[in-house]
Amino acid sequence: MKLFIFRGGPGRPRGLRARASAAAAASAVGVAGGLFAVTAGSAKAREQKTRRRMRLRRGGRQSSKDDIAKIFESMDADGSGEIDAEELRAAVSQLGLPSGDDYLSEVLTSADPDSSGTISKAEFTQYVRDKEKAMLEVFNKMDVDGSGKITSEEIQSAMAQMGIQASAADGARMVELLDQNSDGTITFDEFKKYTALLPAAQLKSNAAYCWMGSSCDRVITNPREPLKQLLVGGVAGAASRFITAPLQRVRVVLMASQAGQAPLAVVKEVFKAEGLAGFWRGSTPRILKVMPGSAIQFATFASVKNFFLRRSKTGEVTVPQTLIAGGVAGVAACLVVYPFTSLAGQMSVAGGVQGSIVQVSKQIYQRFGIGGFYKGLQGELLGDMWGFMLGFGLYDLANDLFFRAAGRKPKSLEKGLVGGTTACVSVTTSMPLLLATTRMQVQGLPGYPVLYKNVLDCLVKTAKQEGAAGLWKGILPSYAQIFPCIFISYFVYEALSKELGLGGLSKYDKKTKK
Repeated sequence: MKLFIFRGGPGRPRGLRARASAAAAASAVGVAGGLFAVTAGSAKAREQKTRRRMRLRRGGRQSSKDDIAKIFESMDADGSGEIDAEELRAAVSQLGLPSGDDYLSEVLTSADPDSSGTISKAEFTQYVRDKEKAMLEVFNKMDVDGSGKITSEEIQSAMAQMGIQASAADGARMVELLDQNSDGTITFDEFKKYTALLPAAQLKSNAAYCWMGSSCDRVITNPREPLKQLLVGGVAGAASRFITAPLQRVRVVLMASQAGQAPLAVVKEVFKAEGLAGFWRGSTPRILKVMPGSAIQFATFASVKNFFLRRSKTGEVTVPQTLIAGGVAGVAACLVVYPFTSLAGQMSVAGGVQGSIVQVSKQIYQRFGIGGFYKGLQGELLGDMWGFMLGFGLYDLANDLFFRAAGRKPKSLEKGLVGGTTACVSVTTSMPLLLATTRMQVQGLPGYPVLYKNVLDCLVKTAKQEGAAGLWKGILPSYAQIFPCIFISYFVYEALSKELGLGGLSKYDKKTKK
């Protein structure tokens, strides 16, 4: 199987003597007090420095070249002096780590700086040395009593402090996986062999969870990941909406209008009436909406998938389960942020409400009451449920097809392209609901009479008056806005996720697909 690599003691008595001297001389000269402070401060600094050194050595002495060489030689099965892809695959498999091409490629990218496709002893030595400080920090957190060895009881205690439950059996399995001399404990050298083969982001953020995941027969998820999901999803959503705001403004104007304007005419009209800044009118509530909205979408989707994954016998999520996860994500986000969606729509149309977001909110409340923030909710709820169910489902399906065709998982940029394309398919099917929602939001504003009782009534009347094609009014600018928007969103999300180690080991293929 070809591997596709993408490149991507003494201090304390001295302190006591200083304090004694200071006490004796305090009544005679005031200078002694200052001398005591300096001496005591020096003693304290020395003591802290000694403690830091002791803590650094707690996991055992720092690695010598011989220690690292032993790890290298255990992986260099044919004794060639280089670790090739298949030897690396065998090594990670033995340690319970993923052996798919995507995982191996990430390790090779870091450990093989000359991109030769193999890892020499010198490259491996430098690779381990660069990661050793991070390895030692993780080891020391789990070495609760500072003995230089980790026991199964310490694993349970340390994991509990990190927010994850580990049973006695889990701790025993974790020790068994790395215990080379069968003494029932894990030394730093034994721990180092495992963590040397973890990608840098996983080592920094998820080493303990990865170790547990490699040892146990169930999916282990990081309990802190929802916070990362919210952060990464929010940043990705905000970046995409700000960049594509002008396209969104044109799209909303076209969808709200019944006069059949051309996109270019709308661009000229907005620029003439409001200048360049006019293309970002309505973007503030949209960005305020999309930050929590996008965060909730990605976090909910990942959480629901993890729910199914933990109960999966095959270690994979089925297509129906992916669709359910997408639908739940869409509904959850919509219910939380819809008032911002309504504000954005009522601000973006020609003749819409103007002013700051606070001023617009007051105007809408005075005119329509609290219901003004939820006009068209039914259509948005149905549209988001269907759109995200289809969007996330198609995204996962397209990524799988990409893997089968190219023999590797898509990179962040390629995932952005996949996401943008599948989003266009999704918006095509949900466009009538989006159009009805927009018209429900703006009716009652100046120039937009109240014509529809509900979303269904709007769909029926639009089809009768404007024909079936009228339900897809604004579809071309929607493509122009949706594709770059979702492309940027997925690209930023995937890039940040990789940098933060989001997803742990579950994001990698367990083994190479034939």
